[in-house]
Amino acid sequence: MARFPEAEARLLRVKICMDCNARNALKATRCRKCNSKNLRMKSTHRGKSK
Repeated sequence: MARFPEAEARLLRVKICMDCNARNALKATRCRKCNSKNLRMKSTHRGKSK
């Protein structure tokens, strides 16, 4: 995806709210927009899928 690991870490090391799709900090326990606890890690699928 990105060309160097620092950029990939910035883009992929976040949590996504399952209710409002907001991007949150990695250490977040609640969503910053809707205050939901329903967070997931951003998908880090890399490479071609076959």
